[in-house]
Amino acid sequence: MSTDTLLALICPEFSLEDYERIQHWRRAHDAVQADQVLPHFTLVFPVSGWSPGAFAREVEARLAGHEPFEIVLSQAVSHQDSGSADAMVWLVPSIGREALSGLQDRLYAGTLSAERPADEEGIPHITIGRGLEAAASQALVKRINAAGLEMRCTASAVQIVRLKGERVRTVERIPLGRSR
Repeated sequence: MSTDTLLALICPEFSLEDYERIQHWRRAHDAVQADQVLPHFTLVFPVSGWSPGAFAREVEARLAGHEPFEIVLSQAVSHQDSGSADAMVWLVPSIGREALSGLQDRLYAGTLSAERPADEEGIPHITIGRGLEAAASQALVKRINAAGLEMRCTASAVQIVRLKGERVRTVERIPLGRSR
């Protein structure tokens, strides 16, 4: 059995202008991830011990019949994990939040149920900054929110990705709306 670390992500489709704006923030405040993986929502956090094929089949089975949906990112928030001095900056949705949470619950309801992290944050988000001091994180959030944030995007597929060190590679793309 493979010891790959695998994840399931939604990499929504943005307008070019919004994508470039997100990537600008990510390159300035999360440079390692910005060029490794598209802006995304994590549905299944890193798991090991699955072959990429078996993991993709489980995800695909759980996604059967789930249609594409709209997401509207409308707020930036600062997030600090307990026990860490570093803060992150997240973009969170006002529309699509329930659909993202429901998809995540659906994916963890089957064979992956034992893989769900106990400390997993339940707020769907796209990370645009990490490793920031709390004051810098809050200042960035204040600037983004003061300028007004409304980015519309579409979730139309789930990406299965393999993580090796800091390298991320897409293994498979599973379109939403496909019947089993």
